[in-house]
Amino acid sequence: MGITVYTTTPDRETAKKISEGSVENGLAACCNFWPIETVYKWENKLKEGTEYIVFLKTTKKKYKELEKWISKEHPYSMAAIVAIPWEDSYEPYRKWVEES
Repeated sequence: MGITVYTTTPDRETAKKISEGSVENGLAACCNFWPIETVYKWENKLKEGTEYIVFLKTTKKKYKELEKWISKEHPYSMAAIVAIPWEDSYEPYRKWVEES
């Protein structure tokens, strides 16, 4: 089953490092990243800033290894790492992701 793994990073360099590393290590077929504005509560204080969102396209079978790898490479002490299952997807694309 195809999944998209979502994470955020503090900057473009980290987003690129995670994207390139996950593809080079065979943990994701491809990745997309772009800047976003973020609002969150941390240590009981409202925070806001700019981050990069990263979408990593992979399979459910590779999720745990990808999660472990992102956790190790990520600068945040508690990275957002969330898997979004593909209920439906374009079959040729899904097969490419599964074979990558």
